[in-house]
Parts: sequence; structure tokens; C-alpha cells
Amino acid sequence: MAVDQPVSTLDLGPTFYDYGNADALQAQHGSSLRPLLENATATRDFALNEWGLLPGRVGVALELRTVRTRTHKMTVDLNSGAGELYDLVADPQERQNLFDDPAAVSLRERLMSYLATRPDDQRPDSTPVGTA
Repeated sequence: MAVDQPVSTLDLGPTFYDYGNADALQAQHGSSLRPLLENATATRDFALNEWGLLPGRVGVALELRTVRTRTHKMTVDLNSGAGELYDLVADPQERQNLFDDPAAVSLRERLMSYLATRPDDQRPDSTPVGTA
């Protein structure tokens, strides 16, 4: 089944818990896909994605958070505040970064509010395993 709404691999856990009628043991960062899978007219505003990288992987530690809507995608590094913001309709190849564009301030703020819905459950770094 194909879904044309924003989704993420973070949605898999909540979806499995939903279909299994089970409670999650910790905060989930995604949302169940069940409404989208069972109702062809269901919609959602956004999907989240996240990735943490240790300095050994790319030379600098990165804590990346991404939000994707049907029309835009924004990724922010929580450590530096740097980001990328793309209009996926006008720029599907993601070549024009609008993150620092004064004309995109309200859009960036709206997308940041979506990122703020992520549960505030970050733990201090523990012993690194691997390079990610």
C-alpha cells in the first residue's frame, strides 16, 4: 500500500504498538500509521526523523532533527543551530536552502514548532558503540 502523506521510520514502533494493542515502554517519537493505512482520506501535517552522529563518523558531533510536510523539509543540527529548509514543490531537487532566508522565517518557525512536539527524553551520552 502506498501512502502520500509524510511518514517516517520513527512511525513504525507506534504503529506496531497500535496494532498490537500494547502500551509503549518509553516515549515514542513517531505516530501510528494506522489511520493512514485504514482510511484513504486520512491526512497528517508532518513526520519527524532524527539522527545522532559521533565526531568519529563525520569529524564533528551532530544531533540532527528533521521535519517533513507534504511541501517542505527542514533539518536542524541541535548542537550548532545550523539548518536546511527546502520547498519540495518549487525545489524538488533540494538545491535552494531557505533556512536563513528572511522571507521564510514564519515557515521555519512553524516547522520548528513541529520539531518541538518530539518528547523531551534525551539522555546524556553513554558509552559510544560503533561510529554512529
